[in-house]
Amino acid sequence: MPTINNTIDIKATPDEVWAVLADMPATRQWLPGVVAARMDGNARICEMANGQEVREKISDISAEQRHFRFDHVRVPLPVQRSGGTFKVTAGSDPHTATVTVRTTFEPLDPTGTDQLTGIVHGAFQQSLESLRRFIEDRVPWDAS
Repeated sequence: MPTINNTIDIKATPDEVWAVLADMPATRQWLPGVVAARMDGNARICEMANGQEVREKISDISAEQRHFRFDHVRVPLPVQRSGGTFKVTAGSDPHTATVTVRTTFEPLDPTGTDQLTGIVHGAFQQSLESLRRFIEDRVPWDAS
């Protein structure tokens, strides 16, 4: 299974960044395409702007380590399974945090792995950039 790593530095403390990431329904504020998000037990359910629904099982949440795991239960990608982790650490500069998303997936069609890897990498990088914008500038993803 391919593994993709995306990272971004955010001008905020690790605890400030973790507070946003750990608030699962707040995903609606920073994750591009999400118009509503809620928790149902350990499942995060995101309603997308295009009408689709994404379901993720959230596990291994650790406020101390600022880390959680997600496994896609329903996702609009040609994959048999996919998931990953979010982790927040202290950045290299004072008062910054680094967010790392590590994603793995198993494609339905192995011949499309390279193309799908590019799509997944791009989508998660866009998500991290939107997270940074929301935390640093308090601007939600869908602001004009």
